[in-house]
Amino acid sequence: MNAKPQVNPPVRQEPSTPRATAGVDTLSPAAPRNVTEHQRFVALQWVSRGVPVVPCGRDKRPLVAGFGAGASEEELAPFSDPETVRSWWSARYARAHVGLLTGRGPGRGLLVVDLDMPKGEARPLTGRWEGCQGGTDVLELLAAESGAPWPETYTVLTPGGGMHLYFLQPEEGPLIGCATGDGPTAPHLGPLVDVRGVGGVIIAAGSYAAVQGRPYERVSPPELLPQPLPGWLLALLRRPAAPPSPPPAPAVVRSLPTGSSRAERYAAAAFRGEVEEVSAEPEGGRNQRLFRAARKLGELSATAPAVLDTTTVEEQLLAAALRCGLREREALATIRSGWAHGTAGAGLGGAA
Repeated sequence: MNAKPQVNPPVRQEPSTPRATAGVDTLSPAAPRNVTEHQRFVALQWVSRGVPVVPCGRDKRPLVAGFGAGASEEELAPFSDPETVRSWWSARYARAHVGLLTGRGPGRGLLVVDLDMPKGEARPLTGRWEGCQGGTDVLELLAAESGAPWPETYTVLTPGGGMHLYFLQPEEGPLIGCATGDGPTAPHLGPLVDVRGVGGVIIAAGSYAAVQGRPYERVSPPELLPQPLPGWLLALLRRPAAPPSPPPAPAVVRSLPTGSSRAERYAAAAFRGEVEEVSAEPEGGRNQRLFRAARKLGELSATAPAVLDTTTVEEQLLAAALRCGLREREALATIRSGWAHGTAGAGLGGAA
């Protein structure tokens, strides 16, 4: 899944849309001769398009406050004032990144979908997102699930290999806010995908990143401006919150031999308790809880082999694991590992 912006014929231009002009959008990847002049030029160009700007540090965090989602027009005015902006990039913030205030400016402002790359030694994505190598793959998967093509719009390649897709905020209904990564509620889209709407900031096309030695570079055709959100993407950004899931019902353990000894009765009760607890374990500790259950039952099997045999334990713990949301292959491996540790500790060997 390596989706790339497609080059299509020019599209109809909306008067209120920030226009792609030379100087900001057509940049050489080489370092500018004077970073201060370059950043100031980029900031003023975006202001001339009607998009408010804010100085940002190397960590991309804003260096000036006062533009949050609840900010008034008076509070927002300095971020669009050419003289204020010129002074920011002439003195204290001369080499700062140029940040765009999303959800502000022409029309109802911009909404930017930020497609990240994994940081450091991040674990591979699993489940629904298995096989996705970055935010671009995640968005491509969402488009495919919706039966839609890759959204063509004003597109910026970041110095770190990510991608920013610039859209227009919807003309009607509430403005869309900000979200980071995956989450159960809108406007979260998925892992490695951030949404920058009202109250948000995105590093502008043209801003030079001194650390990576490259600008944030527009890679879409010069004629292609920020587009309205496609219907499928707007639907995801405004999807209603899912009703809370009811607590899982305890897994049912089939009738077990109780035996005549105290040890066997204790083992049967412990078996039922472990299965019920695994089945109700919330996300975040399920695999560890399953391992502990298998290990404990493996230890008890030495005193009650008629109650805790390998097949019965594996069958019932697997049912509980699936009920709490674990995948079968992962759950089976955990059960067998825990059982092996438990039976080995009891001096009986055990199934691997």
